[in-house]
Amino acid sequence: MSQRLFLRLSALPAALLLLTASAFASNPLLFEQVRVIDPDTGAVSDPLDIGVSHGAITAPSGLPADTRRVAGEGFYLMPGLAEMHAHVPPMRAGQQQIEDVMILYLAHGITTIRGMLGESGHLVLREQLASGELVGPRLITSGPSFNANSVASPAAAADMVRAQSEAGYDLLKLHPGLWPEAFRAIAETAEALGIDYSGHISVAVGLDRVLASRQGSIDHLDGYGEALVPPDHALHGTTPGLFAINLVAGMDPSRIPELAQRTVEAGIANVPTQSLLENWATGDVEALMERPAMRWIPEATRQQWQDNLARIRSQIPEGMAEPFIDIRRELLAALHQAGAVILLGADAPQIFNVPGDAIHHELEIYVGVGMSPAQALATGTTNVARYLDQADRHGCLVPGCVADLVLLRSNPLEDIRHAREIEGVMRAGRWFDRAELDELLEGVERRAAGKP
Repeated sequence: MSQRLFLRLSALPAALLLLTASAFASNPLLFEQVRVIDPDTGAVSDPLDIGVSHGAITAPSGLPADTRRVAGEGFYLMPGLAEMHAHVPPMRAGQQQIEDVMILYLAHGITTIRGMLGESGHLVLREQLASGELVGPRLITSGPSFNANSVASPAAAADMVRAQSEAGYDLLKLHPGLWPEAFRAIAETAEALGIDYSGHISVAVGLDRVLASRQGSIDHLDGYGEALVPPDHALHGTTPGLFAINLVAGMDPSRIPELAQRTVEAGIANVPTQSLLENWATGDVEALMERPAMRWIPEATRQQWQDNLARIRSQIPEGMAEPFIDIRRELLAALHQAGAVILLGADAPQIFNVPGDAIHHELEIYVGVGMSPAQALATGTTNVARYLDQADRHGCLVPGCVADLVLLRSNPLEDIRHAREIEGVMRAGRWFDRAELDELLEGVERRAAGKP
């Protein structure tokens, strides 16, 4: 996917505003004397007033006398975050579970999610979220995945691309098990139709073919592990295991800079989901279970996560878990340093990654590998705006931008953990203050505990 220049506009055309403002925008609102955070520059403004009307940011002058006012003195206003590798429960899970997951995302400051395993019901859900019928973030959704079971031939793959494009999905999700001819059919058909294809790199396809394609994003840093094993090493071409963990002993870190540079030249983004892999490879199970966010997860799910973790760890070669995480962190740091596009994503809900909460663990990892707090926030704001070519969203805090905002009690540019200190979230002009967010979360916790 081409990365077009993102222009920070002082105003957007009225026609664009009408297209992007949400139908559920509430009454006008004024944030008074708030400091605005710009992830793109790492700057913090002096205290100023920010108006919101019809779902978009507007000049504070001209708002009606009955405008709702939010005291912003001492607070910080930043763009809402995007979770670019999210999962939405299947419709068979039930409406309440889906609604609870949406609440968890929103309450943690996430105003957009990219659902990476969709189904037809998610197209309806997308509209319900957009209209305000349901509380939650904006949904960008893929269709059912392209994998060894769903794709029988290159012709069938092309037909599946056309069918998902016609159905109205936003992107195509690639899973393992594809082969070069099938991948080529998917890529050529998707590019002709102008629909993004993103996700895994199948072993038979390999990183080289993907970097030569126009795939939008590589998720999980997939495919790099195999490419780090030199052709003359005994492990080259052997069964890689989950995310190439079987190949760690053969990976040559000196190959990382070249792969990072080739990624930059290809213009392909990466969605690391590093927090998930650290959970299952090296995370302390007891500490993971005691995270405060686990109170929002039903006991049956927590037990399932423990069982899955035990199964995964039983397959990790002895002594390879920590080196596996170290080399992934080195790769992530090199991609960032080379200027590759990094998009924020945690792959929740998955093993011990609670929707919303997991993104904040992901942000801490990004800072831990060398990003500044502003650069980490950019992975979920302005980087997303460039990737999606949407100048009115994801980091835009000037008149005309969609009002997806997070009000914080402390400055996250001083400490990325401050991004958790949420005083309120605005979704396309609808304001959820701390009391309302707490009420929503209490309902999620109560249902997770099996209480009415």
